Amino acid sequence: MRPKILSLQFRENAESMRQERACIQREAGIYTDIDFVNVSDESIDWGTPQDLMSGYHGLIIGGSSDYYFDGGRSDEDVAKKTTYIFLNRLRSLFQYVFDNDIPTLGICYGHQLLGAFAGAQVTCDSVQRKTRSHPVKLMVDKNDYFLFSDLPDEFFAHYGHKDSLDRVPEGAVLLINGGEECKVSALKYKNNIYTTQFHPELTYDDMIERMSCTTGYLPEGALAEEIFKDEPHSNSILRNFSKFVAMQTETVENGDNLNEPVKV
Repeated sequence: MRPKILSLQFRENAESMRQERACIQREAGIYTDIDFVNVSDESIDWGTPQDLMSGYHGLIIGGSSDYYFDGGRSDEDVAKKTTYIFLNRLRSLFQYVFDNDIPTLGICYGHQLLGAFAGAQVTCDSVQRKTRSHPVKLMVDKNDYFLFSDLPDEFFAHYGHKDSLDRVPEGAVLLINGGEECKVSALKYKNNIYTTQFHPELTYDDMIERMSCTTGYLPEGALAEEIFKDEPHSNSILRNFSKFVAMQTETVENGDNLNEPVKV
């Protein structure tokens, strides 16, 4: 029986939701099976994370173009208020994930949600907000991190975000930096919890498709084909995460310690 990952979605647009599922399935489905749930589903008992995660060996927390922590919007904005509803709804799950160091990957909005849970502020920073491929740099030795083992030290990652973490939360490790335009590109919490502000599930072609059904993100007058680069390096992070979950599952089944980092 293959390991299973639960993937949380935060999307209203049906096409964006379908595309996100297909992209995560393509990149992470090599080593694991993936089930998707929408966090807006109030029929789910979000207050019992041990039941929600029963049978799952990892968690992916996806992105969103529908909700914001800030987004430059008023405090009464529905999309902004809904984000804080989601954060409160997921607090028990996040605490369970941290307490048990469950293999987790937060992507974009998921990166922001876990960052806010860990104590950072999420703000709409005009310098850091962007929709394009942007150069980033590993801040750690990739040989110490299985998720990054086949990445170059510098590469372009695909971004589409308005909000950013204001700092590295206490206890987190800064893994990737994009300079002043993306100070907190990727983080690690504990041994098994990772987040990226960029989208490792999306290729160049995926970003072109995503922009076709997402309004308000492209700079005025810009064409998606001109601002995204056909560079696939970041996709290996999601594939490696899937393999990481499978390897951790095997470690547990063999009676070893989950909290010992996988070394390959």
